Amino acid sequence: MTHRVVISTELAKLFSVLSNPNRVRIVEELRHGELSVNDLQELLGITHAAVSQQLAVLRTNRIVVERREGRNVFYHLRNPELAAWVLAGLEFISPDDQEIQYMMTAIEKVKQTWA
Repeated sequence: MTHRVVISTELAKLFSVLSNPNRVRIVEELRHGELSVNDLQELLGITHAAVSQQLAVLRTNRIVVERREGRNVFYHLRNPELAAWVLAGLEFISPDDQEIQYMMTAIEKVKQTWA
């Protein structure tokens, strides 16, 4: 296996891990530092079990690290630059002017047709 194949495979695994919206939101919430499962549950508005499940995936894939303090477990990003990298991805999903105009035209045509 060539080096390029190895790296492409690892990057694809990272993209796969980040393909879940709740995991992306966890990365975004951890951008400023560590949080507990309860903190994340409150911020994300999902169940404790769902947060724990997503954190397990992130932990298994070496994206988050846990720190135990008594009965409390706190999570932080192994590499905080990941949050900045995810934020930079907004450029790739933001529509350009032509796409916005196309969508607005389509909306107006549908309004006329359906009215």
